[in-house]
Amino acid sequence: MIGKWNKLGAIHFIPDIVIRYCTRCGAGVSFLVPAGDNLPRYVCGACGHIHYENPRLVVGCVAEYEGRILLCRRAIEPRCGFWTLPAGFMENGESTTAAASRETWEEARARIVIDAPFALVSIAHINQVHLFYRGRLTAAEYSAGEESLEVGLFAPADIPWAELSFRSITLCLEHYLADQRRGCYTFHEAELAPV
Repeated sequence: MIGKWNKLGAIHFIPDIVIRYCTRCGAGVSFLVPAGDNLPRYVCGACGHIHYENPRLVVGCVAEYEGRILLCRRAIEPRCGFWTLPAGFMENGESTTAAASRETWEEARARIVIDAPFALVSIAHINQVHLFYRGRLTAAEYSAGEESLEVGLFAPADIPWAELSFRSITLCLEHYLADQRRGCYTFHEAELAPV
């Protein structure tokens, strides 16, 4: 992905995916700044359709049961074999809470009750936003889903920090445990820059 500064002093990125044909009419497209816009987009020369590419939303949950946190060991890339909170890409047609519940079921075969939004992490350099909820398992019932090698409930002292999959997961858990120690949960927002 190539970064480029725009006239407002903000960086924008040339997309990873090259679109060659319009998804509406099949004609060729051009990468240009459409009238009334300030960023380049893929625009159809025949029907005028603008192909917007927007950040992807990853939704998950810090799910707790009797003081322990649910973690999944990833069975897929990226970061196969590393531990994560149950989370994944939101689907069209679902709410963010439905996405968090679905991902927890798919990855950990666990049912949860969502308590509140907890953390929002913007990761602009990979075009993603990660949203995590606080939640509780309805019972100590869980097992590895198709995308998990194993699943477990971890006491705070037993979290495998060196084996966590992504920086957003580490950041979220750090905030969660700090709030837990204070006895008061708040909403956290952060931006992660490239390493």
